[in-house]
Amino acid sequence: MQDDPNLWREIVGARAPEVWAGIMAGMIYVYVKSPHPTWTMRVFEAIISGLIAYATSDWAAERVGVPLPVAAALLAACGYLILDVVRSLIADRQILKDIIVKRLGGKNG
Repeated sequence: MQDDPNLWREIVGARAPEVWAGIMAGMIYVYVKSPHPTWTMRVFEAIISGLIAYATSDWAAERVGVPLPVAAALLAACGYLILDVVRSLIADRQILKDIIVKRLGGKNG
């Protein structure tokens, strides 16, 4: 990948300051609500939530009909829920196996 000195300016400039404030608010919420005892895992989880909000807030705001900063804040905060559900599914392999079997049309039992 070519080293572009303006890459960060383009990334930050792609969203309005209000949207960044919404993303940061959601990330702070995720950091505070995270069940992890170590701060590094909490930061990692907050960053993932922020990236989810950054990537999907335009689509969600248009789809739902809410202002972009509101969509960004809600998606960043709900990123915690998404991560929690995925973590729960991975932790319980039997449920994950049952879901995959049902989706593929197999019988569960």
